Amino acid sequence: MNQKKGVPARGWRAAVALLALALLPGCAALDEWQRRKIYRPTGVDAPAWQALQAGRPDVEVRRVAVRDEQVQLLRLPAAPGRVSTVQVLFLHGTYRHAFQNLAKAEPMRRAGLDVWLPDYRGWGASSPRLPSEQSIHEDAWAVWQALQAGAAASGPAPRWVIYGHSMGSAVAVQLAWRLRGTRSHCALVLESAFTRFSDVAWSGAGLLGRLLTAAGSQRMDSAALIGQVDPPVWFLHGSLDDTVPLALGRRLYEMAPEPRHWVQWPLGHSDLHTDPGGGYDRTWQAIRSGCETGS
Repeated sequence: MNQKKGVPARGWRAAVALLALALLPGCAALDEWQRRKIYRPTGVDAPAWQALQAGRPDVEVRRVAVRDEQVQLLRLPAAPGRVSTVQVLFLHGTYRHAFQNLAKAEPMRRAGLDVWLPDYRGWGASSPRLPSEQSIHEDAWAVWQALQAGAAASGPAPRWVIYGHSMGSAVAVQLAWRLRGTRSHCALVLESAFTRFSDVAWSGAGLLGRLLTAAGSQRMDSAALIGQVDPPVWFLHGSLDDTVPLALGRRLYEMAPEPRHWVQWPLGHSDLHTDPGGGYDRTWQAIRSGCETGS
């Protein structure tokens, strides 16, 4: 649920209400309409992607196979030629692709963390498709497995942070739930998180929004899974967030296992990394410290 520049934060929620006027014939058409309006994937053609790469020589680009398609995976190292002992899998939200999320990864890098940013199929230079909840979760799992295989082949295994922003928070919760009991990650970090799609729709379009969301297949139901993930869980939220209300993040926080942490700033949905007081940077330093000490 990243915001498109120049579009009000409530725009994607208002789109849910427009479904009532669409008069779409049949469930399949309604489901496709819903997926287009919710996810708004941003694809990039080959020349534009090459230009993005040329402008960021510090970013490595890799590919992960998903059946007969592929996911593009960016690596933003904390220091050139070195591998951090703690690394982040960054699961982004809707609209913006991975290159457009690099600014949000900078505080993680400043904290000494290598950051991996995949583009789900439909975004960036990954295979083009209309994404679904199923395909997004499938992509996150494929990337996770590829990262674990690569780490096992390159020496001592790093400790992992699973991070998700907005819609990506639900992807992160699903992945952490799938990994429950394995202690394969040292922290789950959820920024601008929500309980489930229908609750966000309710906050933006009332009963109509909830009913129309329920008519589709896209759930992203973190509330059903958060109680079973391995802690610690960090929640980062902006008190001025008018895309995912603070109350939804707090509700999910109350469902999470201990130890859990809540940190908020007087900022919006996608700009916590701009915190002028440095608190966002310090939070990532604390996350890294906790991973290194096991606390």
